[in-house]
Amino acid sequence: MLRPNLAEAHEQYLGTRTFGSLNGARALCILSVLWHHAPGGLHARLFERGFLGVDMFFVLSGFLIVTLLLRERDRTGSISLKKFYARRTLRILPIYYLVLFTLLLFYLLTKPGSSPARDYFATLPFLLTYTSNWVHVQAGNVGIMWSLATEEQFYLGWPMIEKLLRPLGVALVLTAVLVVNQLINFGVLDSFFATLYGGKPDLPILDATFTPIALGVVLAHFLHAPRTFGFLYRLVGQPVSCAIFGVLLLALVALLPGDISGAGRLSIQIIMMLLLGALVVREHHWARPLMTFPPLAYLGAISYGMYVYHMWVIHPVRIGFARLGWPNPSLGYFLVALACTAVVAGLSFRFIEEPLLRLKARFASDAGTAERQSRGVELSALTEAPAAEGLGS
Repeated sequence: MLRPNLAEAHEQYLGTRTFGSLNGARALCILSVLWHHAPGGLHARLFERGFLGVDMFFVLSGFLIVTLLLRERDRTGSISLKKFYARRTLRILPIYYLVLFTLLLFYLLTKPGSSPARDYFATLPFLLTYTSNWVHVQAGNVGIMWSLATEEQFYLGWPMIEKLLRPLGVALVLTAVLVVNQLINFGVLDSFFATLYGGKPDLPILDATFTPIALGVVLAHFLHAPRTFGFLYRLVGQPVSCAIFGVLLLALVALLPGDISGAGRLSIQIIMMLLLGALVVREHHWARPLMTFPPLAYLGAISYGMYVYHMWVIHPVRIGFARLGWPNPSLGYFLVALACTAVVAGLSFRFIEEPLLRLKARFASDAGTAERQSRGVELSALTEAPAAEGLGS
């Protein structure tokens, strides 16, 4: 039994329908990804590891998806896989396939025999089937899709585990996922992958692994269950906790030398999980003014589109800066790329994604959720924001 104050905190957490700080968190993640691909010219180690934004995106996805599933089961007695997959399909697939087929038409109509076109045609089967995280992607500007593939594989598999297995079974599978991924992270399976790929593979998934998603799943279960909520609340439940874990995260990113695989990457991902816990376990905390700052919250709301489109926006910006003789990298280069990406993603959100969010509400598990989804602000709103190309480099 939880003590009265912890029981009340747990009830408040379970009753939270919208985590107010998460759009701000998403915005910081997408800003780091954009900085990674359109660097602003600052060369301190902290500014050279924007690729870690993907790890936080993965923690967010694991936490939010499983939190939704656990709450649905509490509310309805079961988990509807049909509705889950319908919601994810409407949220993730439309603009993803829009980009893929737009590129296909572009190459077919303009330069079908060119080297970029051949690379794209060779990669397309893996892009279409969300398996590009396990192959070397040669085609320009679509390497970023590896993280979407990673997310989609999680969406396809994990809800079935939550639906079909008892808690002990879920814990055993989750432990196995973490163990295998840490064997990859610490290099124990390097020889296996070298044999499989005919040499040491340079695949981002082998750097990020599925660990941050799995840690998000752990966080969802720990906060949902009364027994583990009390333990975690003592660790992350103070108003200042988010500041402590935020500073610790920045320190790790800035100070860890060289290759961060192994203990370094795992430590960063664990701190990300604890930071996320501090942001969601209570609505009032030290970081809330920053995380709810309207411009930042807006970038978080459109962060999925910003991710999907950003490489194709950065490309002409890069060409324009080169032709004008303007410096690249530079802060101006980053700001122009950011502004253009936000405009494109904002238009996409307004005219493509918002109508689909309203359609998505038909597959909500209850009427209250349907109403919230129709306004585009449900618990998991826009959470499936993925990562960036070359995140392990």
